[in-house]
Amino acid sequence: MKNANLKIFELLSPKYERDNIKLGLSRITKALQELDNPCKNIPAIQIIGTNGKGSIAAYLESILFEANKNFGVTTSPHLFDVCERIRVNKNNINKTEFEKIYSLIEKNLSIYELTPFEKIICCALNFFDNAKVELIVLEAGLGGRLDATTAHKSRPIIAIGNIGLDHKEFLGNTIEKITKEKLAVIEKNSIVISCDQNSQVENLINKKVEEVGAEIIWKDSISNSYELGLKGIFQKQNASVAVGAIEALNNLGFNIKEKYISEGLKKTTWNGRLEIINYLDKNILVDCAHNYPAAKALSNERSNWENEDKGIYWILGVQRQKDIYAILKTLLKKNDHLLLVPVPNQPSWKLNDLSQIKEIDFQNIIEFEKFEFAIEYLFNLKNWPPNHPVLTGSIFLVAEFIKFANKQNC
Repeated sequence: MKNANLKIFELLSPKYERDNIKLGLSRITKALQELDNPCKNIPAIQIIGTNGKGSIAAYLESILFEANKNFGVTTSPHLFDVCERIRVNKNNINKTEFEKIYSLIEKNLSIYELTPFEKIICCALNFFDNAKVELIVLEAGLGGRLDATTAHKSRPIIAIGNIGLDHKEFLGNTIEKITKEKLAVIEKNSIVISCDQNSQVENLINKKVEEVGAEIIWKDSISNSYELGLKGIFQKQNASVAVGAIEALNNLGFNIKEKYISEGLKKTTWNGRLEIINYLDKNILVDCAHNYPAAKALSNERSNWENEDKGIYWILGVQRQKDIYAILKTLLKKNDHLLLVPVPNQPSWKLNDLSQIKEIDFQNIIEFEKFEFAIEYLFNLKNWPPNHPVLTGSIFLVAEFIKFANKQNC
């Protein structure tokens, strides 16, 4: 049994999950029918978008917890442990329970050839059903139209994070194609919540809402009267979308008071997002800026840092399928230094791949075989950089660094 359990967690590694992406609803729809459609009458807030989905989910989770609601949340990907992706009332599913449900799905539903993500969504809905939750928060994976979360039929509220270019190999190579894939989850009578989007995305949202007979609520960035637990200027938009979703819930009879909203926003946590990690008494900022929109948000945040003009040391690892050209052009400025590292266990960009980027000063780039060597390089500098070094480019890189730092600090 021990080896079987180990196999489950190996199979749910980021690389295995990514290599087995197959978008579509037919497999999971049949599988959920076989499971007697768990949670079929439980309403869900479905979160779509390119960036900010996890933060919106974190705000919602914190508010609902303060309001003492019985609710389930499923997010992706995980930072450290797959059990993070299935939570009830802020508690992760325990490994034993996860293994039990996952094994049953593997055994009984193998005929449907579910993808790893589909299996996790089946596990989540099954677990939520057993916990008799009154509400679900579903963070979509890729897109929306063919995303496994869309197989859950009761999704009265659609919360939209920032939509931008990413996952072009699955969703299309233009912002219009990507947006349409995501907005396909909007149905008649859906309550749609969004903050500012670029004008093309905004027009597409308004058009879709009008076509299907849904309702759109456009939110301004949240006011400074709220204290947010997550750092970053862009979090004002994510928090505002979360609050809009709570207000929509109240219209459905959930009665979540203002004091719970305020306290929930204040207490929200989300690891790996503009988080300071202490490593051997030195601070390194980590952020999961894995695509151009996230890099742009990080660059905007950088403009508020003291002494940022003196340069930033970037420890950057980018997966091969990502647009590293857009990320580098957005992040790198005069006096910056780039310490290029691979994303652990993922195909990654290397220095000799970057020769076409004319705007980059290759004098200030050093490539390392492992991120640990880049950290060691920083410690060997005559002086620690005036600004926190920033480790970014992939959630998988951030996760491995945090685990490494925690181990070394013990």
